[in-house]
Amino acid sequence: MWDFFIRNNQFAYLFLLALLVLGAFSVAAIPKESSPEVVVPIGIVTTVLPGAPALDIETLITNEIESGLSNLENVSSITSTSREGVSSVVVEFDASADIDTSIQELKDEVDKIIPELPTDAEDPTVSEVDFVDQPILTLAISGDVSDEEFTSLSNTLEKQLESVAGVSRVEITGVRNREVSVIVDQAALARFELSITDITNALQAANRTFPIGQITTDDISYNIAFEGDIENTTDIANVAITTRGGQPVYVKDVAVIEDGLSPANSLSRLSIAGEPSNNAINVAVYKRSGGDITTIAAAVNERVTELQSPGELLENYETSVVLDSGQLIRDDLIRLSSSGLQTVVLVVLLIVAAIGWREGLLAGLAIPLSFLIGFIGLYFSGNTINFLSLFSLILGIGILVDSAIVMVEGINRRMKDNPEIDKKEAAIGTIHDFSAPLISGTLTTVSMFVGLFIVSGVIGQFISSIPFTLIFLLFASLFVSLGIIPLFAASFLKRRNATPFEQKQLAYAQKLEIWYKDKLRAYLESPLKQHQYMTLLAVALVSAVLLAVNIFAAALAGALTFLFANWLQKLKQRKNWSDTKRKVFWYPGAIAIIVGSVLVANTLLPIWPLVKVVFFEQSDTDYVIVEVELPEGTVKEVTDIETRRVEEVLYDEEDITSFLTTVGSGSQFGSGGSGEKFANIFVNLDTDRSLTSTEIVEDLREQMAIFNDFTVTVDQPSDGPPTGAAIVVKFLGDDLNALTDITNQSALIAQNVPGTANIEKSTNSNSTEYVIDLDREKAAAFGLNPLTVSQTLRTAVFGTEATSLTTTDSDIDVVVKLNTNPGQNITAQQSNVTTINEIAALTIDGPTGPVTLENIATISLRESSSVISHEDKERVVSVTADVREGANARDVQAAVLEAIQTNIDIPEDITISTGGGETEESNQAFMEMFAALIVGVLLMVGVLVLQFNSYLHTRYVLSILPYSLIGIMVGLAITRSPLSFPSIMGFIALSGIVVNNSILLIDMMNQMRKRQPDLPTIEVVLESASSRLRPILLTSTTTVIGMVPLIFAGDLWAPLAYAVMFGLIFSVLITLVLIPIIYYRKPGMLN
Repeated sequence: MWDFFIRNNQFAYLFLLALLVLGAFSVAAIPKESSPEVVVPIGIVTTVLPGAPALDIETLITNEIESGLSNLENVSSITSTSREGVSSVVVEFDASADIDTSIQELKDEVDKIIPELPTDAEDPTVSEVDFVDQPILTLAISGDVSDEEFTSLSNTLEKQLESVAGVSRVEITGVRNREVSVIVDQAALARFELSITDITNALQAANRTFPIGQITTDDISYNIAFEGDIENTTDIANVAITTRGGQPVYVKDVAVIEDGLSPANSLSRLSIAGEPSNNAINVAVYKRSGGDITTIAAAVNERVTELQSPGELLENYETSVVLDSGQLIRDDLIRLSSSGLQTVVLVVLLIVAAIGWREGLLAGLAIPLSFLIGFIGLYFSGNTINFLSLFSLILGIGILVDSAIVMVEGINRRMKDNPEIDKKEAAIGTIHDFSAPLISGTLTTVSMFVGLFIVSGVIGQFISSIPFTLIFLLFASLFVSLGIIPLFAASFLKRRNATPFEQKQLAYAQKLEIWYKDKLRAYLESPLKQHQYMTLLAVALVSAVLLAVNIFAAALAGALTFLFANWLQKLKQRKNWSDTKRKVFWYPGAIAIIVGSVLVANTLLPIWPLVKVVFFEQSDTDYVIVEVELPEGTVKEVTDIETRRVEEVLYDEEDITSFLTTVGSGSQFGSGGSGEKFANIFVNLDTDRSLTSTEIVEDLREQMAIFNDFTVTVDQPSDGPPTGAAIVVKFLGDDLNALTDITNQSALIAQNVPGTANIEKSTNSNSTEYVIDLDREKAAAFGLNPLTVSQTLRTAVFGTEATSLTTTDSDIDVVVKLNTNPGQNITAQQSNVTTINEIAALTIDGPTGPVTLENIATISLRESSSVISHEDKERVVSVTADVREGANARDVQAAVLEAIQTNIDIPEDITISTGGGETEESNQAFMEMFAALIVGVLLMVGVLVLQFNSYLHTRYVLSILPYSLIGIMVGLAITRSPLSFPSIMGFIALSGIVVNNSILLIDMMNQMRKRQPDLPTIEVVLESASSRLRPILLTSTTTVIGMVPLIFAGDLWAPLAYAVMFGLIFSVLITLVLIPIIYYRKPGMLN
């Protein structure tokens, strides 16, 4: 089959050209992004009941919705928050659920619940959460201009940037929007016997456009549209409210119209190079789904540069790029491409040094050819280029060249050993010899990566590009190795006399083979040496695995197991024990030693794991995030003052180049809340700095500890998938007071546990509130009802949005406000009632005359829960924390939980839980990775049994898998790298790689036994092993060399590189002795 291309070489070259063109197109067209798109099917049901406290929202709305959603299918969890005026129910569906179907079913269930909700509540809205909807470019624009100029600038800039191809929307914060205020004179209302509701209703009724329908005239159909829009402030002033004495009463008769700006919802400012921060607007640009971040971000930057030209929009403003995801991706592409190029050069040089420059270049061609062909699969399967797929490409360099090396070395050897055959016959013969083991080896490696597809949830989506990329690369490399490399060899390799350099290469290779054969013969001829070797392997495996538990347990178990094994061997020799009898003692005895060593070491010796276990290692980043939270009820102006104190700390940090502060609204970068008590500071770090971002974060945390009257958290983004806080402790129960008390105590306890940072509690939002209790009988005596009273109060305190003006630039809110000071002309800002005494003295006009609020209602102050959270219909509060550098999340969480349970008497009706944080995510991920490993091994078994038709030989091939752990654990211990998600990925990748060497050895032994059935088994083993020594060492070395650039490509993937490098080195050394020994002892039947 594979010799088709050699026999039809003209067609083969044409076919290859077509593949290369299609591959080049795929490379150019494939979308590029920073991280893989993670889609979690989550729907949010939001219901508004204005003015209702959190407790009423929970009882009247949240509980009803949660009960109504009980029959919804494919639901993973239901959580909710009830806060003043708003209920939010979050429904997370199973990761396998179809998001569109799930959201539609959620809407259908919500429609059934609407009749059960309060009649004055707004209808619930169902929205979908989009985790990938993040800004690709964020700008800060500052200047010494008025608020009005900033508003005008933002409106124009938004249109300019939204016109860039690929941009979906632009969000601008830190700017005051244009607003028309209708300031109603309360005395005028009384004079005309009107209420504030009459004004809002009149404005709403006057601003209407309706389609009327169609009429037919002279057989022609005409549409009829009624246009009644309010277009300007003059139209507002001339809106008729009612008539008195036969004369219309207009808005201008009872109100003053002010065209101005709305109150600032948020404040933004920018500091550059340690200079005091200046007022700024924050511009966030979002891309359309499926768009290429690098292309869109570059186009937006180009438009911004044009707008900074003389005479253009941004000429007199200072513009700073806060975050450019497109540039970050380009930097990643350059860095990883550089690493990939280094890998290619190193691998090709190694091959040239080992087998000659012609053969080396020929094998090296497999790398670009496999890449281009692999990209075809990536592009047409809908994948993208991100930092994970780039990493996979580098990881694949050392793997995909293995098959090409085997083929080139095989063709070269066949041509030298058989001078009578031509190049074409040598290539075809090599294909026949090696196609089966190479296909089998590729399929075993692919099997391990296929297993990764069973990893579910966020983690599964996050890593899915790794198996996709590597599987396409491996199949492409197999095609190149069996189809293209022999074609090129048959066309371009020449039979010639060896050069002096090649003669030296051959001499060194022969010396190595002779040395290896002599050493191996000594082992095969000595049962004692075989026993010692096998015992050392078992001891090393036990000790290596225990390095992650306790270094002392590893040493103790290793020593005792070795002594026990040798004692059994001597006992067998003295008393003539059978192997069966010895095994009866060996397995229980070894297990007892291991368990006993762990118990003794953990009891009597300090727990010192040499290899720490973490989820994702924190890598160095170029920005950090500072979040500020003040006590509940803090107004924006006070938050701003306190945030400036935090900024003073940042001015003195020499590694900070700039920072953008946002006060009063949520940030696109942090995870903090939105509201007047919150602030967020996005800090850019100098790329040429002496400290890592982790060290800077730790330093800032220490400096921020001086702020005791509010909370300051400092954190940095993670390269891993989105997860919760590192440590989460939840308390579930019914008694809010008891839950709050336990949470407050737990937060204080957690602060004293070593390794914790950024302690937060969900009860921070508890506050006090004024409650206005209307006396319905007294109100009815004045012809008033709760709706009229509440609307008057809201208009007096906040203002009521009545309608909006639609202009060519934007929609402008029209807000009705109340002037409670008769005879005084006041501005829109002065119209707000700001004290409880003013509210109590507020006059409310009713049909029977005016009355003050204090005469028809009582006002009291009470403590309240601003937010009441549920988890699966139960009330829940929580304490969360991050972990400091060097601390282990599992250990710290266990210490926090133990401290809480020891120091707090938790009532029986309150349940404590630790689910929902990074630790739970990591536990689930590790379990699923183990399951993926099992699936991969099972698939591998199927491939091997299909090739060898022998369970015995399949077992021989798989025997190397557990011993690769020796190299992995020792390598991680030496480099002080953690046993993390990437390093486990390395073990899975390694599992598919190491068996290839065993396959080559056993396949060669089987072939030799078939060709020379009279040859003694020991000679079969020695000749086969020595003939495969060179390609095994060469392919393994190229894979190890291919990992080296990954060590320097990023902290995240260094553990994976170490795992593959050390694991492969150890496994190759073990394979070259273990496989010959076990095959010699029991070669089995040939197929």
